[in-house]
Amino acid sequence: MLPLSRTLETLLGLQEAMDLARDTGFFENTTTSRGVYPPMNIFEKDGDLVLVSELAGVKKEDLNIEVKNNILRLSGERRIDYGENVSYHRIERTASKFDRTLRLPVNVESDQVRAEYIDGLLVISLPRAESEKPKRIAIQ
Repeated sequence: MLPLSRTLETLLGLQEAMDLARDTGFFENTTTSRGVYPPMNIFEKDGDLVLVSELAGVKKEDLNIEVKNNILRLSGERRIDYGENVSYHRIERTASKFDRTLRLPVNVESDQVRAEYIDGLLVISLPRAESEKPKRIAIQ
């Protein structure tokens, strides 16, 4: 039988492994994303869509954004490198690749999509396609 301190250490290690597996999407059964990273909010503003995503620690050149009709794909990689001869005592921030595909509620004008990335916050402006905008009908 293991001493109590060793048992607690083992259980904490198991809990950390389960948390990591959950956070990386190991238990997801969908093909539209791998995990919940990066977290995203999508909202409508003035008839167009805006996506805001937190990507702390990701470099702009490590991001890829694709959009076609009403499908948006955000992929990239978060790299973490503390150099050589480092002894880790706790690892909660992990390096990882991510790839999320989202179905937007409307088609967008892909040639007019704009993205800004400042201080780890990605903001993507997604103009609604003309064919999706309501048309005013004149009464004759």
